[in-house]
Amino acid sequence: MKTGTPPRSPLDQLADYRGPAGSFDEFRTADGSIRPGWTRFLGALEQTREHDLRDNAQLASRLLRENGTNITGSEQEDGDFRPWELDLLPVLFEADEWGVVQAGIEQRARLVEALTRDLYGSQKLLKDAIIPPDVVFRSPHFERAFATVPEKFAPLMLYGCELARDSDGAWQVLADRASSPGGLAYAVQNRVVISNALSRVLHRCRIKRLAPFSVQLQEALKQAVGRRKNGPSIVILSEGPSNQFYFEDIFLARYLGYPLIEAGDLTVRRNRLCLKTLEGLIKVDLVLRRTADARLDPLEVSNTNQQGIAGLLQVIRNCRTVLANGPAFGLADTPVFMPFLPAACQYLLGEELQLHSIDSWWCGAEEQRKFVCSHLDELVVKPAFVHSGGEEIYPARMSSEQKESLRARIESDPAAFVAQRHVTRSTSPCWVNNQVRPGHIALRSFCVRNEQGFHAMDGGLVRVQTADGPMQLSVDAGEFSKDVWVCSDTPVEPVSLLPKMQQTPSLRRTNLELLSRSADNLFWLGRYLERQEAVSRQIRKVTERLLYESADQPVPDVQPLLMSLAEQEVFDKELLGVEGEFSRGDIEKTWPECIFDSQGVDSYRGLHQKIYELAWQVRDRMSADFWRAINIEHHRELFVGATSERGLGELLDDVNQRIGTCCSLTGQVMDGLVHGPARLFLLVGRYLERARQLGFLLKHYLAHDNEAEVLSLVTLLESCNSLMTYRSRYRGNFAPLPVFDLLVTDAANPRALVFQFVQLEELFQQLPQPPRTAQTAPYMHIIRQLRHRTESILPRADHAVAWPSYRGRTAKVLAELEPAVKETTDLLTKIFFAHVGVTRPIDSSLRGRSL
Repeated sequence: MKTGTPPRSPLDQLADYRGPAGSFDEFRTADGSIRPGWTRFLGALEQTREHDLRDNAQLASRLLRENGTNITGSEQEDGDFRPWELDLLPVLFEADEWGVVQAGIEQRARLVEALTRDLYGSQKLLKDAIIPPDVVFRSPHFERAFATVPEKFAPLMLYGCELARDSDGAWQVLADRASSPGGLAYAVQNRVVISNALSRVLHRCRIKRLAPFSVQLQEALKQAVGRRKNGPSIVILSEGPSNQFYFEDIFLARYLGYPLIEAGDLTVRRNRLCLKTLEGLIKVDLVLRRTADARLDPLEVSNTNQQGIAGLLQVIRNCRTVLANGPAFGLADTPVFMPFLPAACQYLLGEELQLHSIDSWWCGAEEQRKFVCSHLDELVVKPAFVHSGGEEIYPARMSSEQKESLRARIESDPAAFVAQRHVTRSTSPCWVNNQVRPGHIALRSFCVRNEQGFHAMDGGLVRVQTADGPMQLSVDAGEFSKDVWVCSDTPVEPVSLLPKMQQTPSLRRTNLELLSRSADNLFWLGRYLERQEAVSRQIRKVTERLLYESADQPVPDVQPLLMSLAEQEVFDKELLGVEGEFSRGDIEKTWPECIFDSQGVDSYRGLHQKIYELAWQVRDRMSADFWRAINIEHHRELFVGATSERGLGELLDDVNQRIGTCCSLTGQVMDGLVHGPARLFLLVGRYLERARQLGFLLKHYLAHDNEAEVLSLVTLLESCNSLMTYRSRYRGNFAPLPVFDLLVTDAANPRALVFQFVQLEELFQQLPQPPRTAQTAPYMHIIRQLRHRTESILPRADHAVAWPSYRGRTAKVLAELEPAVKETTDLLTKIFFAHVGVTRPIDSSLRGRSL
């Protein structure tokens, strides 16, 4: 029997690799020899067990998936969710070759800083006609409010540079990133994953580490605020989960060790920027921003959506808080400056520009406009005042009529357009579908500024596109990414981001510096986790009864479960029919689709999505194991959502796995979170929701005609995860009174209603005492009343317990439960999650003025 030809090994394929003609080859030199860095890589790959890239590629994909590395912060309503992909084959550079690139990036950062300072200061570049005035004053990114911000308190701390090599091997800068450069976290994450997948190869090749750059960034942030008695208060400002690069914000916050906040977490009080925490308002010394200029201060910056921190710029003017990067540098991110940078570099720095920009023409200059209009097919046309990476127009792809229309647009408003040459990017070998193929690469690297000047990273981020043609100047462009390896001639010393041991701090047992928003998210995460588990248990019981009973056997015992789920809008109430009853045949056919396809917030899949979104927002507060469990479940959910198998068996299997995940997460909360405010608010949400879920279920069982039937009682106990406990006490003797006693008034049962009130009362005693309240907090008063009324359901010890009396008292408590939970939630929100204080003027000079 003939067998197919075995697949060639990666090493054999790399040995035969040749880059395509017309592009600079990062793998081989012009004479066909393999470059030194790649020679070292191939030798190291052959000497280790990592030569089979297939298994290592799967490991890398799994690590990225478990860490939640993606482009969008959370899955959007339009389904635009894209996981981050990494090619195991890096892009390699020799140390001396990379040194030239580093020097050019550092000079470029100095130039951007000097140019921006001049344009917002003395404007010598305009006075001496180095840059035309329209280039500056027509830009929507030129904000006059930024001119009065002191340089020391608005530094260019982090700079990014978008690079490509042309067919001759010369480096060209395609974009400057000086506002809030993206991609740094993805570069570091790529190295972390590669260090796991190709650890031996990495060490044998003596690759320079990225950790020194992160240490420099940490030190630069601390230097910017100077010494503080209790250490500087540094935060990272994010646009939040709606931003497509929210993963990067979370990663940087955890990696650098600073809190991740949003604009709503900050407020200005008495000319100081403060962080809203449970402990009160805490002064902030430095903000490392990840937001656009337009979302800084709605009082002074052109902002159609009124986002930002009102009064922030005035705080910076008063030298109270450092903003890194400063608000002015977004001006330099537009392509309109590129034609003028060589002259500006000579004028401002007295140096020749080392890394030249891609050939660019501003149509606002007559000669440049004429050249553009006569060479459209050779160029890419872009809006002059939009940050690089926005709209790009390719005239070569247009019809004659479309080109004439474009020429007319340029002639009507020439200053609004910039044209640039096409660049054929260099290529590097890629491991794609178990084959080595060439890919066009886009490189982005970074430099950080400290007291000694700018220092560029020993590496960067590469995005790859296997097809010919242009690639957008964005972190999410391309098909996948690569790590950048800079080879060292000497052994590489280990570097750690852990700080050196300093003076021993005072011992603490808790930390109330928890953001009010984080406390709110943790509270709702606890509620939704418990709601997901309770709903899943009810769905599981209904599914089991439909699956295991014969088709002609009625299942009236699940009627209360269906009523409870329908009331919570887990599925469409119309499934139950007009009278609230259901047909066994109808529901058996539609039940799986009804659960899988419901899209409401409280549906089976909607609850999971809400948990995933909340977990994203408190990721900096949860352990890596907690997040890994959440993320694994999320990817399983995406897979289940895409499958066509939707029977009762598939639903039961999915629900069982979902319940297992809920139990795993609960265990990590109980044992993995230190006893502090984060754990406290999560548990408050959990116990409130469990009480609420018990209320729904017990209420419908009391209203059910078959409440005393054994099968109904067993179904109820199973749904509340208490059947084993009941059987250990009462064996097989099922009766309504002991069943409801176990689920309502037994304080020793973690699944009983009264147990939730006992736990909530204990947790409420640990909450910070709200200001200007009575001795007993209002939320405590509500829970104490519920506990007292629940405990009073049972008569005194010398009185016999009768089911009718017990049933009536229980029904009264259950009727009060839902409004009480809602009122308690509203009180907690008002007191802890939403800071409402006395409105004060932003600046004393504004008093008495009408705004």
